[in-house]
Amino acid sequence: MMDFRASLRGLLMFSIGLLSAAEAGLAQVSLVSPDQSREIVLSLSSDGTPSYRVLFGGKNLLGSSPLGIKTEEHDFTRGLRWVRSSRVTTKQERYELFSGISPRVDVLLNHRSIEFKNQDGIPLVIDLAASNEGVAFRYRLPSSRNEPMRILEESSGFSVPHDAKAWMQPYHIAGKYTPAYEDFYFAVSPGDPPPRSRQEAIGWAFPALFYLPAADAWILLSEVSSLDPYPACHLSSASKDSIYRIAFPRENEADLDRPTSAPDHPHHSLPWTLPWRMIIVEQKAAEIATSTLVTDLAPPSRVKNPFWIRPGRASWAWWSFPEGPFDAKTFHGFTDLSSDLGWELTLFDANWWDPGILPLIRHAEQRDVDAMMWTHARDYESPEKLRSKLDEVSGYGAVGVKADFWCSDRQETLGTIQALFEEAAKRKLMVNLHGCTLPRGWHRTWPNFMTAEAVLGAESYLYESAYTHKAAQLNTVLPFTRNVVGPTDYTPFALSTKLYARATTAAHELANSLIVTSGIIHYAEGPELLRKLPGEVLQVLKDAPARWDETLCLIGEPGRLVVFARRSKDRWFIAGISGTDDSQSLTLDLRKFASHPYRVLIHEGSDPHLGFTAKSVTASDDWQHSIPARGGFVLRLDP
Repeated sequence: MMDFRASLRGLLMFSIGLLSAAEAGLAQVSLVSPDQSREIVLSLSSDGTPSYRVLFGGKNLLGSSPLGIKTEEHDFTRGLRWVRSSRVTTKQERYELFSGISPRVDVLLNHRSIEFKNQDGIPLVIDLAASNEGVAFRYRLPSSRNEPMRILEESSGFSVPHDAKAWMQPYHIAGKYTPAYEDFYFAVSPGDPPPRSRQEAIGWAFPALFYLPAADAWILLSEVSSLDPYPACHLSSASKDSIYRIAFPRENEADLDRPTSAPDHPHHSLPWTLPWRMIIVEQKAAEIATSTLVTDLAPPSRVKNPFWIRPGRASWAWWSFPEGPFDAKTFHGFTDLSSDLGWELTLFDANWWDPGILPLIRHAEQRDVDAMMWTHARDYESPEKLRSKLDEVSGYGAVGVKADFWCSDRQETLGTIQALFEEAAKRKLMVNLHGCTLPRGWHRTWPNFMTAEAVLGAESYLYESAYTHKAAQLNTVLPFTRNVVGPTDYTPFALSTKLYARATTAAHELANSLIVTSGIIHYAEGPELLRKLPGEVLQVLKDAPARWDETLCLIGEPGRLVVFARRSKDRWFIAGISGTDDSQSLTLDLRKFASHPYRVLIHEGSDPHLGFTAKSVTASDDWQHSIPARGGFVLRLDP
């Protein structure tokens, strides 16, 4: 009945729109979500200019926002005329994720397509999608003539209310290590220019989080790749009318650290399907943290039988010894740590070539630990080099690659990354990207894509002075921004002191390692310190998996407080972190966990910087706890 009502409502609106077009020069068509709560309305003005609005519970979230594209030869931003609108169809998206917030997803999406023609009679299709988590739109150029096309401008924008509150990350100008989505998220208002933070900014990066007071709702803006070529896009600085528009990467972004003569705008032969522009819509920020809309919209898996894909925990020597020694004894020590803790993996990062990779992998095999290998993006700069490098890695016996230093959003870079996923899958290799662009639904399409950096993570204690004072707050923003759109290689649990001292507590670091979602969790800390931890803390590191069976966000206050509950088989871990310089008190309703009476709390010790306290907690319906400044806790619940 609900689907019928949605279809009937959309058809009626389209019919009314056609009448309006004849009488008032305006036409519109609507698509609503399966639960009728979220709606995207597509309009065409009297001069043929397309736009859209987004509603939630009948309230406007995004006002009239621009649509359209311009190519070298054709204008699809005005002068359009309606051709036809498809019926509403409902599609069930049922799939498995190896590196997502949920291991198995089963959701409904409503779809509708509207075809236009421009003044030259060239067709353009705008696809709409709506789920119980948000809405999306994309363009299709359906011509079957196989003609080349180059897009000069995408007019798509997001008209955000002036009173919105935002968490956004600056998009960096091209540099040796940028763009790589490694900066802080800033609390700003629509129209505020991006600050110069870690590099000069030329706009805002995806994803962008907004709270809309008038509707008492949250939205997250991002994009989802199609299988057809396109660059990674970002947002321009908002105009005076608070419209953030799609922006292409600059022409001076080097492709794989070298000059390129390829066109600097999107280019492809028709037919051509462009990326989805996604708007997650939720009443609470906590609900955004567990959204799967980015993968619901992504192309289905291209790996027929993913039995060989093995999410897991990994030891990682580089953070402990960034300057070496890069010898077999050091690498073996981290392999042995993984074996002793029951972790599945170890990563041989840069300089594995000093001792040679074969003895390192042979030792890992003896300890029943799988090995990942660091590589450089230059290793993949041509199809021949890409295949040769992956053959080499596979021949060594490694199970995957860490591919580093992409630092470009250009179309050629994204094409190379997709080729890396595909060729790696043929060789049953997993992939970890670093120094890279933001994931865009890739972990559904290529389940061997396990994680990516594109985050200001724990490595920043070696490079960024501001990280010391901003890390706690950043950690409470990432679950509602970066981690929503893809697995995040944050490299958590950094305890020992580096160039810039840590201001978070040790309990914050432990809890954050359980909150970050990643197909591979690379723990930053090394054997010497980890082996001295209390037994209760080590047991958490042994029992907490990389792939959780269930995740709930119990408290979601970006920039202030995050509490996740995550289940592995019949055991729950509740992890909370504070992002403020003040202590915070919280109360949790634990009635859902009544069948888990055996509870151990891990929180700050007498030395909050490095120490832990573990104690049993009496089972009750309500649980109260006080988190100190930049602190955290883990509450372990066993049946």
